[in-house]
Amino acid sequence: MPDLDTPYGIVDADALESLQQRYDTTVVQQAVDLFDTIRARCEPDGLRDDLLRLHAMAHTVINGASLSCATDDLTLVEQADCTVEELEDWIMVLEKMILALRPLQDLRSETDEPL
Repeated sequence: MPDLDTPYGIVDADALESLQQRYDTTVVQQAVDLFDTIRARCEPDGLRDDLLRLHAMAHTVINGASLSCATDDLTLVEQADCTVEELEDWIMVLEKMILALRPLQDLRSETDEPL
């Protein structure tokens, strides 16, 4: 089948027909929801603050710097564990988003191949 001109650009007609039969576009909306989960974690007291706290703790322990955050909360190793776990969760979420969106790349027409 030839390429098809749509309001959003030229797409491969065969790929479009295939996606129309098997692709649920709500996965894109679900990707937005997943992204919102990540964004919410970036608010105050989110991952950014966790990373800054981890840096301060490591800077003190490793470089001998003065204390710059409270010592009555998580230990350095616990803070590192929590931060790594959080980032690994984000990676899983981002991989889900990629898998959900990747089929849309199949719509690329042969005249629109990447360089």
